This record gives sequence, structure tokens and C-alpha cells, in this order.
Amino acid sequence: MIAIVPLGDVLFLGAIGEDVEETFCAEARIYRLPLNLEVAYSPERGQVHAGTVLRMMEGIEIPGAIKVLAITDADLYERGLNFVFGEAQLGGRNTVVSIHRLRHPDPGVFLERVLKEVNHELGHTFGLGHCTNPRCVMSFSNSILDVDRKSRRFCPSCRRLLNEALYRSGLGPCR
Repeated sequence: MIAIVPLGDVLFLGAIGEDVEETFCAEARIYRLPLNLEVAYSPERGQVHAGTVLRMMEGIEIPGAIKVLAITDADLYERGLNFVFGEAQLGGRNTVVSIHRLRHPDPGVFLERVLKEVNHELGHTFGLGHCTNPRCVMSFSNSILDVDRKSRRFCPSCRRLLNEALYRSGLGPCR
């Protein structure tokens, strides 16, 4: 089971859960947990430190969850970078995605961007690195243009790696 933890006002939770179930062949459940992002907030930057959020998530027990996806409307950053769309523990349990910089006036475009970043960051938790195929969801996104350019699906090579990881996790393989 993949736990989805909204932190703040997050849209599209139902659609995110459905896409996670389809993409990762795992049940997705929404959990509301009292994580205080103020601990990770930098007043100088006006942003939340993604790495601190991941460390805060380490102490959270969710029975049956093999992955925990936190989704926030806060603007995330990592040291040395102006911002990040999300961050994950490579091969680990936890990931956080921000919808802050993914917003678009068209709700369909907004949702597509969110699903791409959710799939990308969850891919990292299953051990996938960045892909050189610019259309693959695992390609690195340095800007919103990069997010818009890529697909929300895994290329055949990354899909194979993901299926192997899903199988090892007791979830897959899936299409």
C-alpha cells in the first residue's frame, strides 16, 4: 500500500490516488497526519526545506505502507537549489511533492503536472534514477517547461526497472 499524506490544501487527491494505483499496482490510501511544516520553514527564503520534511516523515508509522507520499502546497527547496518540485529517499520509503510551482489556469494541465511529479518521485523511492530520455517521467525537470515536455509514464527501460522493483516489493509487476 502507498500512503498519500496531504500537507495543507491539496487538490486532486482522488485522481492522484487512482493514478498511483494504476501506475504502481498498489492500493493507495489517504492519511491525514499532523506534520508541522513550520519546523522545516525557512523565513529567509519563504520556503520549506524538503530534506527536513523527509526526515520528519521517518518517524511516522503507517501500518502496511511500503511507500509514503506527502503532497504539499508549500514551496519546497533544497540547499544549493532555488526550488524543487519534490524530493525522495532513493530506494527508500518517503517522498514529498509540492504542487506550488505546478499550478496552471487549466485544471487539466495542473493535474497532469502533479501526476508527473508524483510518478517521478515515487519512481525514485523504488530505486530509479534520472533517465536520459526527455519524454520519460524519470527525466530530470529543471523548470516547468521540462515538466510539460515529458510524459507522465515511464519509458520502456524505466518501466522494466520499476516492474522489477515492484516485484521485489511484493506489488508487481504491472503494465
